Amino acid sequence: MKMQKFFILFICLFVPTLAKADIFGIYREQEHNCTNINLSEKLSLSDVMEMAICQNPELKMSYLSTQISSAGYGASLGNYLPSVTISGNIGHETGKEDAGTSEDGADISANARLNWLLLDFGERSATRKKMKAFLESADHSYNNSLQTLLYEVSTAYYALLSAKENHEGLLKSEEASKKAYEEASSRHTLGLVPLSDKLQAETAYAQAQLATTVAAKQIKLRQGELANLLNISPNTRLKLARPSKKISDKETTDDFKKMIRVAFDNREDLKALQKDKIAAKENITAIRSEGLPTLSASASSGLTDDIRDGNRNHYTGSVGLTLSFPIFTGFSQSYKEGQARFEYEKTDAELTALENRIQNDVWTAIQEYETTFKTHSISKTLLKSAEESERVAFASYKVGKMNIISLLDAQSQLAQARVEYSTSFYNFLTSKAALLKALGKMEKVQ
Repeated sequence: MKMQKFFILFICLFVPTLAKADIFGIYREQEHNCTNINLSEKLSLSDVMEMAICQNPELKMSYLSTQISSAGYGASLGNYLPSVTISGNIGHETGKEDAGTSEDGADISANARLNWLLLDFGERSATRKKMKAFLESADHSYNNSLQTLLYEVSTAYYALLSAKENHEGLLKSEEASKKAYEEASSRHTLGLVPLSDKLQAETAYAQAQLATTVAAKQIKLRQGELANLLNISPNTRLKLARPSKKISDKETTDDFKKMIRVAFDNREDLKALQKDKIAAKENITAIRSEGLPTLSASASSGLTDDIRDGNRNHYTGSVGLTLSFPIFTGFSQSYKEGQARFEYEKTDAELTALENRIQNDVWTAIQEYETTFKTHSISKTLLKSAEESERVAFASYKVGKMNIISLLDAQSQLAQARVEYSTSFYNFLTSKAALLKALGKMEKVQ
């Protein structure tokens, strides 16, 4: 009798605590060790990426999705273990007979029951495989979210640097326009040029100031975009280290079929959807198994104690096997199987669509990469030519050998060349990141 009391007490105290533990050791731990980044110093792309990995809320959401899937997989493993339930009751009874006599009674009872599913013709196995596939899909989805974040951080980083360099170039153009305006004003005062020269130079100077003002706004906007990815205030001033303007490396893009194979081997979103397809297939098996018999073992133990008479204890216990066979479920089983089958077919169609999209992503990224590489080379030559042209034009105007229109045109071309040069450089870096993202090879810069 004492053993039964001990057994019930053990179940009441120990089992609920054990049920909350990660018995199967399946929860994921984040591999990245975050370090403090000093925002007062210049930040490299690697620094910015590290901040994003540690602080971006959307990446954290993706990580938590893997934890949710881990819990689901653990629950499927738990189906192989017995379930234990406990119940208790405190009651009071009053009875009265015809003779007028009455009898009162009060008791307390406790019961423990164990159920163990022994045989289910594949439902638990299919459910376990389905949840394992969902877990693996979540892992791949997290890796894809990580690559996407690194790509977005790279593009935002380059966009902010590009905006800053464009602004610096326009400031130089504004200063040149100011000098042209001052020169035209001086020559007009001396009667060497007509008033139209002064007015045209003044207009060009105002236009240069306007362009500089708009460029300053672009810096603020790009700063806000990067700050959003880093989960910091958009008014946080970020000092970014500028990469070398030398482009010495160029990805080999001649073999398109080879690059497609690389993308298919590395794209995490493709791997995630492939796991979803496996899960959908296992789900069909699991649902079909619901219509098959199950065999369970059960055991129970109970204690009833009359609290009015401590000597009146009543103990119960049972052990048995239960065979269940669903005969009719209102046609719900057939519709559930149909739903599972259609979900599998839908996932298969999504997989085909994604494969096609990946091929187009790689193709588009290659064209952009090749174009920006050539564009930057051309813009470099164009900038040197425009600088020399503006220098000659200004010197010629000062000695009266060139009119104001030619000078302003040369300055306008130089301003445009400066913007195109800095823009083309960062466009190339962005297109290179896009190509790596399309190939599934986007990683944190070391």
